[in-house]
Amino acid sequence: MSAPAQIHVITLCCTQKVRRRLALPSEPPTPLEPTTRLGNWYINLVHFGHQQLVLATSERSLLTVILPVRGLRETLEGNLRTAVGQLLPALGIPAEIVSRELAEMTPAVVAPATNRRVLGSMNELAFHLGFRMERGGDPLVLALELSDTPMSAVGSKSYYGIPREVARELLSSRRN
Repeated sequence: MSAPAQIHVITLCCTQKVRRRLALPSEPPTPLEPTTRLGNWYINLVHFGHQQLVLATSERSLLTVILPVRGLRETLEGNLRTAVGQLLPALGIPAEIVSRELAEMTPAVVAPATNRRVLGSMNELAFHLGFRMERGGDPLVLALELSDTPMSAVGSKSYYGIPREVARELLSSRRN
């Protein structure tokens, strides 16, 4: 008798701005416990002058990718997987681990953003991104720069965590 297939679960936790943009119901489901090592992803719409971008931040590591706004309703899940699939190898994560994480990122369900620690961190990351946007830049390069931003929300009382390091640790940990 074969073992039952594991059901992969990931939730895209969208802020109210994104939920309105996607025309989601006012009472979507609550976030589910993720099976991915980086956890659920928080999605927020940010403005830099006339330019709009989508920030997607891993709940467990605060690793952040930058997504285009155009076609958000049709492309959110695919663009997130593509951006994560580019960022992780750029951080030196082995291809096998990247493939596993990406495979577990689908299908996704959408729920409201509720974790205030992540939302506050996203505001701080957007602030840092604003300064970097003045120089222009490729979304991957910007995401790499943000991955080195010390964040208290993934650290301890005496140590600020670095999203890149937290993500590496989470992805390399052994678990079923």
